[in-house]
Amino acid sequence: MSSPTCVATEVITTRQKSVGYAYREKPVSPADSGWRFLSGSESEQYMDQPSHYVTCVLADFVREHPEVAPLLAHPVGSAFARTKAGGSFEAVPE
Repeated sequence: MSSPTCVATEVITTRQKSVGYAYREKPVSPADSGWRFLSGSESEQYMDQPSHYVTCVLADFVREHPEVAPLLAHPVGSAFARTKAGGSFEAVPE
């Protein structure tokens, strides 16, 4: 079985921005964890470009962004946002 994956915007994966918003949706494949990670500053125009999304191995992503580890046990439909840069995540409506 392959390692679980997640999807993150490329501003997080290549520009080293912090995760500001995380949500879990129904997985689209057997390997997909359903987790999606965004900086929270992406524009609608940016989000409309499929090339701005990167599929990552979830364990590798968590190693680089350990602050998201406590969120992973939450079910599909969960969403979290940081209240301030570097702050903790709080549950928000998806």
